[in-house]
Amino acid sequence: MKYGIVVDSGCDLIRLREDVTDKIDFTRSPLKLDIGEKEFIDSFDLDIEEFMKEMYSYKGKTGSATPSPDEWLRAYEKSENVFAITITGTLSASYSSAVIGMELFKERYPERNIYVIDSKSTGPEMSLIVRKLTEYMKEDMDFEDICKNIDDYCKHTNLLFILESLDNLVKNGRISRLKASMAGILGIKILGIASEEGTIDLLHKCRGKMAVYDKAIAEMLERNYHGGRVVIAHCFAKEVANYVESKIRDKYPDCDVEIMKTSGLCSYYAEKGGLLIGFES
Repeated sequence: MKYGIVVDSGCDLIRLREDVTDKIDFTRSPLKLDIGEKEFIDSFDLDIEEFMKEMYSYKGKTGSATPSPDEWLRAYEKSENVFAITITGTLSASYSSAVIGMELFKERYPERNIYVIDSKSTGPEMSLIVRKLTEYMKEDMDFEDICKNIDDYCKHTNLLFILESLDNLVKNGRISRLKASMAGILGIKILGIASEEGTIDLLHKCRGKMAVYDKAIAEMLERNYHGGRVVIAHCFAKEVANYVESKIRDKYPDCDVEIMKTSGLCSYYAEKGGLLIGFES
C-alpha cells in the first residue's frame, strides 16, 4: 500500500529516513512568510539565514499566510492513502484550509483514503507524529487502524519551547503583550508549553545562561518523560540543543534524540536562540 504524508511548514522535518522513502511520499505544503513587500515560500530549500537577516533588518509589518485549499489538494493528489498534519488549528488557519482541501480530494477521488490531523502544536511535536506514522506504515497496518493508533499516540506527545524573544508572537496575536512583558529583559528567557488545546502557555521566566534549559529537563520529567523519543529543533542555537540532548542522555543514555534546524515558520516565531523540544510521555 502506497502512502503519502503531507505537512505544512510548521513541521521542521525535511526528509524521511531512507528505509521508508520507497513506500512513503513526503510533501510539504508551505506557508508564506511576508516581510514587507517580499514573500518567502517556506519550502524545504528556503535559505533560513538569509530570511532571518531580512526579517531583522525590516522594521515594518511582517506575517505569515497559510496554504490554500487548492495547494493542499495538489499535495494530496500525489498519493492513494494520505495523512496530513498541520500546525495547531487554534492559532493558524492551516488546519481549516487542509480540511477544505480534504473535502475537495474526497469529491475528486472517492476511492482514495485521507485523514487530516491537527497537531495542536508545531515543530518537533509534528515531527514526532510523522516519525510514528512511518512506523505504522512500515507495519502495513490498515488505514483505519493507523488513524486510530495515531490519534492515541498524539495524546502522549508534548512540546516545550525556550525563547529569548516573543516579539513576533505578540505582533501576530499568538500571545498577549501582557504575558510577554518580561521576555528579553535583563537576560530573561521564557520557558513555555503547547497546551492540550493548542495554545501557548508560558510556564517560567528564567535568568541566567543555562538555567532555563535545566528547568526544561525538569519539566519533561514532571510531565512523564521516561526515555521515549525526543526531537529538538533550534534556531541558530546548536550549542544549547546539544546541551539539552546531553542532559537527557545523562538520565536516559539509550533514548532516541534527534536534533534539527527550525523551518522558516518556526524560525520566524522562535527567533534566534529559540529552542523547541518535542517528547513522548
